[in-house]
Amino acid sequence: MAMEAREELLALEIVEQRKASGRVVARVNPRLIERLYSMRSIHSASLLLDMAEGVPSSAEGLNFIFNRVYKSRAADYIPYAGSFAVRVTRHGDHAYTSIDIARVAGDAIIKSSMERRGFRPEVRLSSPSVSFTLDLIEDRMYLGVSLSGEESLHRRGVRIYDHPAALKPTLAYVMLRLSGARDGDMILDPMCGGGTVAIEAAHLFPTANIVCMDVNPLHVRGAILNALAARVYNRITFMVGDARRLDEIMEPGSVDVIVSNPPYGIRLGSPSEVRALYRSFIRTLPTVLRPGGRATLITTESTFVIKEAKRRGMLVTHIRKVRHGDLWATILILERQ
Repeated sequence: MAMEAREELLALEIVEQRKASGRVVARVNPRLIERLYSMRSIHSASLLLDMAEGVPSSAEGLNFIFNRVYKSRAADYIPYAGSFAVRVTRHGDHAYTSIDIARVAGDAIIKSSMERRGFRPEVRLSSPSVSFTLDLIEDRMYLGVSLSGEESLHRRGVRIYDHPAALKPTLAYVMLRLSGARDGDMILDPMCGGGTVAIEAAHLFPTANIVCMDVNPLHVRGAILNALAARVYNRITFMVGDARRLDEIMEPGSVDVIVSNPPYGIRLGSPSEVRALYRSFIRTLPTVLRPGGRATLITTESTFVIKEAKRRGMLVTHIRKVRHGDLWATILILERQ
């Protein structure tokens, strides 16, 4: 988020960015908050009401949370006769559950509203007037009021074809940004699945030459349907082709940027098959990429990919751990010398 926010939200100051937490706390110019809704690299945004550390992991932690929520004046954000819900995310070992946290936070909001405003707001888990977010990461608590609603912002609208291991559009966006891709570039996803990378690229780069390729014709047809739904079909070239034979398909030095989400072990059946695919694919990169061209990949096989890339004379210029569904994966950028 930080990179995109600095460029597109402008007046932003990072307050806290913790490794692997998936959260960024920032100060934003209030006049620019509406731009949050057009950001393509975040899943959600909340207005931070309280941030506290030292939350006990024992049962006493629930009293701590109750008092912080009560004092936060979160209830002031609920309209009269309105409803609310508390959405909890918890990471770490605690003597209480996320359900326990939601219960005591809800009780604190109700008590605050009754004492300060004279009405009892309704708790409604489905379509509440206001959603509060309470994240407990180890001993650190973040309380906010959701600015982005109940749906994750990674949902871009209608998806006709649901690939079994689809990349989230937010990650596709970040990978494209990290890749250094620009308007006018030849951008290739040789293992495109449902076309997420190509569709994001079409939204970002109106004059780029974007190629969406997959060895499976079913996936290519699905990518076409998704591109039609996203209204970018005419901006993308679709083709059936094998990433292991890119040097037979693409002209030498013709590709500026490759951005792709190659299969992981569970998607191919075994790690050995994945590594065979990666070995053959990486072999083609020095041929198809222009000098200085980059391949940006997300994978759980980072150690193997780095070893193969170096063996083929590629530079590894960026390594970043990210959460991809239920897995921790690595974004790697490989550059042709």
